[in-house]
Amino acid sequence: MDFNFISFVNPIFWIKIITLIVIGFYVVFTFVVFTQVRIMAQIIHLPHAQGVIKMISIIHIILAISLFFVAVVIL
Repeated sequence: MDFNFISFVNPIFWIKIITLIVIGFYVVFTFVVFTQVRIMAQIIHLPHAQGVIKMISIIHIILAISLFFVAVVIL
């Protein structure tokens, strides 16, 4: 009798997979936020704030992607 199926049903395995999926959705969300910020910067002209807001959104994307890679390595 083969008991490899029992390791596939392990709840810890599924928690790790679901966590990676949720972090992946968060990365997609950060790209949506970046797109919204870019469109907002084209519509509303605030000379001093545009660069800062774009930089914050780019840092947000970088941190989200690095969070996903760190989660892949740790989990």
